[in-house]
Amino acid sequence: MGANGIYGLSGSGLDIESLVKMGMMNKQNQYDKMYQTQLKQTWVKEAYNTVYTDVKAFKESMSTFKMQSNMSAMQATSSNNDVVSVTANGAAAAMNHKITVEQVASNAYLMTANGQKIDRANNSAANSAYLKDVLFSGDATKTTVDGQTSYLVKNDTTGKNDTFKGSDVAISIEVQDGDEVDSDGKPVTHKVEFTYDQIFGDNKTLNDLATAFSNSGANVQGGYDTVNDSFSLYNKTSGSANKIGLKANNEASAKLLNKLHLASYDGQNNTLGSAITFETDKMNVAATGTNAKATIDGKTYESDTNKLNVANVIYNFNGVSAKNADGTYQASTISVSQDTDKIVDNVKKFVETYNTLIDSLNTKYREEKNTDYKPLTKKQESEMTESQINKWNEKAKSGLLYHDNNIYSIISDMREALYTEVDAVDTVLTDARGNKYSYNSMSSIGITSSTNQGHITLDEEKLKKALTEDPDCVYQLFASDQDSTYISGSTNKNQSDTYTSKSDYLNTGIANRLYNSMTTNIRNLENYAGTSKETDDESYLGKLITNMNTKMTSFQTLMKSYESKLYKKYDAMEVALSKLGAQLSYITG
Repeated sequence: MGANGIYGLSGSGLDIESLVKMGMMNKQNQYDKMYQTQLKQTWVKEAYNTVYTDVKAFKESMSTFKMQSNMSAMQATSSNNDVVSVTANGAAAAMNHKITVEQVASNAYLMTANGQKIDRANNSAANSAYLKDVLFSGDATKTTVDGQTSYLVKNDTTGKNDTFKGSDVAISIEVQDGDEVDSDGKPVTHKVEFTYDQIFGDNKTLNDLATAFSNSGANVQGGYDTVNDSFSLYNKTSGSANKIGLKANNEASAKLLNKLHLASYDGQNNTLGSAITFETDKMNVAATGTNAKATIDGKTYESDTNKLNVANVIYNFNGVSAKNADGTYQASTISVSQDTDKIVDNVKKFVETYNTLIDSLNTKYREEKNTDYKPLTKKQESEMTESQINKWNEKAKSGLLYHDNNIYSIISDMREALYTEVDAVDTVLTDARGNKYSYNSMSSIGITSSTNQGHITLDEEKLKKALTEDPDCVYQLFASDQDSTYISGSTNKNQSDTYTSKSDYLNTGIANRLYNSMTTNIRNLENYAGTSKETDDESYLGKLITNMNTKMTSFQTLMKSYESKLYKKYDAMEVALSKLGAQLSYITG
């Protein structure tokens, strides 16, 4: 049965389905060619997207090889790590330094004094952490007074009951963490408060008190050690500008603070003082931090932290220097030298990164097309297994980027960036014969091409020799930056601009050249093939594929119309043959 009726009634013997298929064959071939073209374009776009991803990753990796800390790496050691430990960044000078540490930075720190435990008014609840047991000797009776929740608590002095409204503030402590003042010139403080409802109804604990200090808005952290029954407060920032000031706004608050037996910790001498007495309505600056104080190469420095950067050497103060018999401090020696191994490792990493990309690009650029294998049509795929389809497509996809101009441009830019000398390398050396030379090229530090396709190798001994003779040469070779205006592939410049651009290029380090040229090539790849398989990216290939999809959709409509015409044509033929057969039967009958 065909699309438009049942055939063969005339006895003509015509195979209408076959005739229609034959009539459609030319149209189907035309559609198949469009489908194969569209599929090929899709493959090419995907191949480009892979290149885009690789080139973008390569560009981003160049940032690693522009860093002074990597390409001019320095190392520092201390003769006494118990006093001071050190690191050096790439800009540090290779030399020795002398340092004494007279004082380390410390935080303002309060904790329950030695031999003390937190007093509890309720002696029968000695192990309790409830605030009510610290402040009151007996249990409270909950009642209602004037329609409000209240608590009756026995007064130990009078023997009578005191009445406290639940919503009233029971504890109010102001916390000061530094010398900051408000718009009226008054010290900035933060409050820690609890109501009687919270103390008696919610059974707030010493842990809750510690949390309230931590959440007060002050730069202070609270803590309660249940094992040792010890309370602590510390300012989270070290330095003499940071403190812990406490003010009890009522008698109950002063009573609570005094029962904690807080003492100030001396970070310099590792000692804890005596318990502090707090008075009502009086700000007591209970603890103050200290600045670190050190003398480096004869100059005295103060720091509010135990970390100090001087001349690109980072000092970490761990303790105070020991004293000599005459009372002077013993000096520690800091030795700064080049970290040759780290530089060599990073150059090796560059070589590996460079080779990974250029080898991949060369493979794609030089892979020849297998013209015997074209993209399969839907009909061809239906007659094959999945394994057969995959093997076929693997061969059909060969050479997608064979001798592609965009790929060639990337390869060319990479090789030009690598092999062009860097004029910014400014150290000129003289050999034993009086000949002048500089380590201003990759080949001079041991990086050379091992194939005619740009794959490079590293002679580590040659690199180490270069670093010995000119310690800064690798950093200059890779990271020199003249804010280059050179644009790879540009032909739209006058002679003066071209000269300036080329001069900038020659003074730009290898990593910066590659970073800049990859930026240009990435833009070209985006314009030509986009960044993903999506076709609505306004790229050249994306538009081609979109246009081909539109063309194929229109052609399918045309094919259906043409097929319908063929069926109508053979339908009419069948009707005519049927009538003719009937007439012949009548005549002969």
